[in-house]
Amino acid sequence: MLKNSVEYKRFVWELSSIIDCSLNDKAVTNINNTTILNNYKNITFICIGTNLIIGDAFGPIVGSVLKNTIGKKNRIKIIGDLKNCITYNNIKDKIKNIKKMYSNDIIIVLDSAISHKSDIGKVFIQNRGLKYGESLKKENECIGDISIKAVVCEQMYDNISNFKNLTQVSENQIQNVCSLVSLGIIDVLNKKGNFGKNIYK
Repeated sequence: MLKNSVEYKRFVWELSSIIDCSLNDKAVTNINNTTILNNYKNITFICIGTNLIIGDAFGPIVGSVLKNTIGKKNRIKIIGDLKNCITYNNIKDKIKNIKKMYSNDIIIVLDSAISHKSDIGKVFIQNRGLKYGESLKKENECIGDISIKAVVCEQMYDNISNFKNLTQVSENQIQNVCSLVSLGIIDVLNKKGNFGKNIYK
């Protein structure tokens, strides 16, 4: 069972810990030298990728699962899903809008990644933003406060080979990592009462 796996438990523990760290990092000190936590409006998930390439569909699939599960009932926003993909072609305009509308949110960015063969299927969480397009060696700005990257295929030495690898990822592999991440996120959010308790049972 997925929720009993070591990888799932590790993901839930790491994401929960990093969200707590992000909250503490964004603490502010007022004029009386008293440290207070910002009253965040939401946690916003930015799910990057496209449904046209199976290896790049990690973000949109997770985004769709979260939207279907969470809806609009909680202090959680999901940007990017299978119907409204955030891709390299439209992300710059999306980022401008996100910075205006969600500047006071904790922003968690999800995207597919390529790496060593031994890392395929692994999920990496970092307490920092994500540079989109890195897998195809594109230089872009860093977005978000927390990043979740799922390694879907092996990194090669040129863009053409990397793109080819992304198109040859198995659907079963993508579904497995999407299930782990989406269920893990929901599990973490259920434990964070401030952002949405009992959203999924």
